[in-house]
Amino acid sequence: MRKFIGISAGLVLIATGGTAWAGDDATLEERMDPLGPRQTIIEMDVWGGYLWRGGNHLNSGGGANDEHEDFPLIGGGALAAIPLGAVGLLQLEIDGEAAFHPDQIDGEDVDDTYGGSITFGGHLAYTTDYYLFGAFGGVGRTAILETQDSSDHNATHWFFGGEAKAHLGMASLAAQGGYIDSEATNHEVFSDAWFMRGIGQYFLNGGQTMAQGDVAYFDGTQDANDADPEDIHGWAWGAEVEHGLMNVGGAATSLFVAYEGIHLDEEGDEITDHTVRGGFKIRLGAVSPYDREHNTAPDMPNVGRWMGATPAVD
Repeated sequence: MRKFIGISAGLVLIATGGTAWAGDDATLEERMDPLGPRQTIIEMDVWGGYLWRGGNHLNSGGGANDEHEDFPLIGGGALAAIPLGAVGLLQLEIDGEAAFHPDQIDGEDVDDTYGGSITFGGHLAYTTDYYLFGAFGGVGRTAILETQDSSDHNATHWFFGGEAKAHLGMASLAAQGGYIDSEATNHEVFSDAWFMRGIGQYFLNGGQTMAQGDVAYFDGTQDANDADPEDIHGWAWGAEVEHGLMNVGGAATSLFVAYEGIHLDEEGDEITDHTVRGGFKIRLGAVSPYDREHNTAPDMPNVGRWMGATPAVD
């Protein structure tokens, strides 16, 4: 999983490496001018974090505990946002993460525990100095640890939808909505789901600091290959603070900390995840978080993590 994430992120950079971006000598004030030139932006991030899991259905099978209740995560991703003429935008993204935990708990094989995920996606949008309207979609893979080294819980997921974004001076608001589906041999993850997501951002320190919050809701089906599939719905929410640091060899750098929560309800059986992350970003073509957000589409929803929480509620 970790090698795959690194190789895939490298391919994104190679594929976009021949595209020119704006000069690195532009000042922050020039870049904050909403009428300034559009530019290609390339960004990579790496992070580490920790996940805590609870709820009335965790380890509720009646036997020995076989589901991990907390574990570390590492992850990373890459983004390339490429202007298409005066008003078009093509954005490519890849995000992945891996969980680390023992294969057994007190001699019992681990079951229904998130192992990691990777998602590729893209956006195609019409954008002006103040608004963005577009479509997005992605496909990925989620790993679920199951007893006896079985891989039949592992799932392929895909999603698509529409999005809009409004730039409001030192703030922005965005909305996404669409459809999620999945496929697995033993279908423990959710499928046939619709979702909606809202994102708000505020910028401080001349655009060098970004505070972001988002909330999402999804509603679908679990155990799709059973005779009697269950209804499932969930909420996901998060907060992030990013602060720009210094330019290194013409590339801007920043640090970020983030919190993410997920709550799933399958006909009264519930699971809640809390994740805290911290990491580092490096990018070309944008001198600040403000500049990046005014030249890119909203990021993809974390469908891989949503999928990874679902088997624990079954």
